[in-house]
Amino acid sequence: MKALSFFTLLLLIIGNSNAVDLESYEFIDKLLSITSPQEPQVFEDSVIFTASSAYKKVGIAFSHEGFAKIYPFKKLLVPIDDAPYFDEKSNKEVERLRDSGLLFFVYTVPQSLKGIEYRLVFDGLWSSDPYNPFRKFNVNTGIEHSIAPVPARPELAQNDDEPFDGVVFSYRSESSGEHITVAGDFNSWDPFMYELKETRRGLYTLAVPLPPGTWRYIYYRNGQKLINYSNTSREYAKDGSAVNVAVVN
Repeated sequence: MKALSFFTLLLLIIGNSNAVDLESYEFIDKLLSITSPQEPQVFEDSVIFTASSAYKKVGIAFSHEGFAKIYPFKKLLVPIDDAPYFDEKSNKEVERLRDSGLLFFVYTVPQSLKGIEYRLVFDGLWSSDPYNPFRKFNVNTGIEHSIAPVPARPELAQNDDEPFDGVVFSYRSESSGEHITVAGDFNSWDPFMYELKETRRGLYTLAVPLPPGTWRYIYYRNGQKLINYSNTSREYAKDGSAVNVAVVN
């Protein structure tokens, strides 16, 4: 009951963010693993920014939007270890909460965006991100911008050059030399059988012949599961984990 109520609480906290897949418990675990303000953290197709809750208000603005809009951070509240108390007015148990010390903002990165430059606003004062050592000095404005990582870009592509009965799996990354594999119900979910090849810097591909049908799959990057976020066709398990779906006609 306590875990369920806390999960519901987090959904309420992040519900207005332009963020992440709320059906996944992995995001909750990732957020709770951040115990103090730190440099931006990539999660799936989003980036998590953090700040200290000692500030009354913290906002973030992005260079690619001309710093025209300031997005507010939210306070992360976590349960106190004591048991929930019974509220007679609402006739239900209420979780006791405390300030975790963190403010956070989750930004879903547009597919077309190749880099993120941003500035924070602390109680009305503009600043680079003090928790992030990666910065860039803009010589035109004389202002320092903070630099956030961009999520890797996995994508599913069909081979249109010639007839092909199967799927061409394709993964785009900022880095070269990564170990990318794909597993699915077409290979009994073996994460080692099919390795994508780096056909040019940062682009990994593999053509897998498959008969007509619906096929479920997931990528592995250096041993870690990774959903293909450019393919919106997905299925979810009871634990909230997701896999992608490809259809061969």
